[in-house]
Amino acid sequence: MHDSLNKNFYHNFLAPVAIVLCCIINYNAAAQQQKQSPILLSPPKKLAPLSEPRVGVDKGKIVGTSEVSTTQIGGVKIDNLQTIDPDTAGTLTKENGGFGADMWLGTNRDIIEELLPQLPVNATSYIMRDLMRRMLLSIARVPKGETKKASLVAIRIKLLAAMGDLVSVNTLLNATPGRKSNPELVRIETETRFLANDNARACALAGADIRDQTNPFWQKVFLFCQALAGNHERASLGISIMRETGSNDEIFFSMIESLGTGVPPVLEGLPNPNPLSLAVARVAKAKLPTDVISTNHPGILRTIAISPNAPVEIRLDAAERAEAAGALPVDSLRQLYSIVSFTGNDLANPLSRAEADGGPKMRALLYHTSLTQTIPTAQAEVVARALTLGRDEGRYISVVRVFLPVLKSIPPSPELLWFAPEAVRGLLLVGEKVTADAWFSLLKSNSLFNKDAEKELIKLMPIIRLLGSSEASDWSTAKLLNWWDVIKERKDASKDAALLYSLFDSLGEPVPEIAWNKLMFRGHRREITMPNVAQWLRLVNVTKEVSIKISTDNLKSSISERSNSFSTENEYLDANLSQISSSSDISNITKSNYHIGEIVMLGLLALGEDGPAKADPLLLSQVLLSLRASGFENEARSMAVEAALAAGL
Repeated sequence: MHDSLNKNFYHNFLAPVAIVLCCIINYNAAAQQQKQSPILLSPPKKLAPLSEPRVGVDKGKIVGTSEVSTTQIGGVKIDNLQTIDPDTAGTLTKENGGFGADMWLGTNRDIIEELLPQLPVNATSYIMRDLMRRMLLSIARVPKGETKKASLVAIRIKLLAAMGDLVSVNTLLNATPGRKSNPELVRIETETRFLANDNARACALAGADIRDQTNPFWQKVFLFCQALAGNHERASLGISIMRETGSNDEIFFSMIESLGTGVPPVLEGLPNPNPLSLAVARVAKAKLPTDVISTNHPGILRTIAISPNAPVEIRLDAAERAEAAGALPVDSLRQLYSIVSFTGNDLANPLSRAEADGGPKMRALLYHTSLTQTIPTAQAEVVARALTLGRDEGRYISVVRVFLPVLKSIPPSPELLWFAPEAVRGLLLVGEKVTADAWFSLLKSNSLFNKDAEKELIKLMPIIRLLGSSEASDWSTAKLLNWWDVIKERKDASKDAALLYSLFDSLGEPVPEIAWNKLMFRGHRREITMPNVAQWLRLVNVTKEVSIKISTDNLKSSISERSNSFSTENEYLDANLSQISSSSDISNITKSNYHIGEIVMLGLLALGEDGPAKADPLLLSQVLLSLRASGFENEARSMAVEAALAAGL
């Protein structure tokens, strides 16, 4: 029965579409060819049969379907011809931000196939997203080992799509050979087009893949494309056939039917929407229900944020989450803030209203207020309140990006000395060093005679050091005792100190034992969230292995200069290996490709969706050590700064 219905679905609905598309494609191709060059008439040429190889020349062998073995002609060796493995495709080389062709060296393929799809694509950490993106876009050799025949390039493109990075999806698709013949990649590209509101190209892809008429996804796509083309009768027939074959997606069917009637459907619920359902809802002008925001998919959130058929409150929530996850440009969020309407009470008391209610709409209110204020002091008060609330709600970094134009426009002045620490932190976080230096100079000069300014400077210096600023060139971890004396009375002082000390230790700047001792009797045992134990141990062990390997290589290279007092090379190595076997002793090692991809992957998995901002100091410390062991010194430092500022340090 089902086979019969599928055949009817094909003959009555899909086949005509295929015929039309094929005719259009063939016509266009012929027209293009004729347009490009005239047809030359000449006598038919006689084609000679293919000649056999000459005596003494091996015919060679075809190994699998991807290569031809080497042949020898006289003294000339001809290398085999190989097709490009799609899994090696990428857009980033080591020179432009990639991890290198040997990034999977030392890692079995089955580990990658199992763990790579688990990456926390909706993490809000900027540095985590940057590492993920670079890893997924890197050109790299296919890892060795057992395999379940999973397509690594398909996994990578799916992850980029889940991150909402549509530009990277398209560039990697374009760099992948044979992508048109890979059903997974065709579907990903089609869904990406729907997310970008490019229905025309999505339908073109569906028409090219019409051979897969039994797949429910493609059947629904074809129904939508028929309705878009005005063929509502065929779309209705297709719906009837799908219903008879057991498909019960009534929400989707009602939206398709509404395209024929012109009456927007009423959606009572649309939890966890997919790209196709959002595309249909937008064309049908269906008002998106509240539960549409239950998704945690950055790409889906981005589409909801720019959907005119969603209520403003829903769009605001989606936009903030999409921007925090890197899927939506910050300018788009600012524009959305600017279209929100407020009551007279809201506009009259923006600071108190934001303090009382919080949330996306109140952040929009504060942003609106910051733009309408003309007095620097008033602007500073609004920005300070927004940053404080953003930190409390776990959106500090995103709020800094949104308010950056206003923050940069506020001139440093003695009247705004109280605002200087907040300004320095925010500006340095997003790389605005020049503007931050002006505020830092204001704070530093006033600290000579102002006790409050002196305390604020002491609290700020560890962050300046973590950032690697030249302003902290004469500051060292020995001065953490002064920092502790200033902050020890505030709430969660021990927790903040434990985080800060762990960050410095993991970055190769040891904290004095006396500083740790002051935390010995403060605080109690606490529950923490830890990653998968096996993955965690693997990260620790691989990091040690990489550290020892690099350090051993460095020692071997210097033996000719320093081994005079040792009778053998082994004796020299034995005398030094005990000093480098600890994973924490990595301050002088150089970058290696050994396990580099695996260490980044395991580190990202260990941090999870919460990222460095909510990671326990012990967990975060190990991840930073592991990143540094693979040569990601700057990335480790940036991650430490993210964690420190998110904690309010």
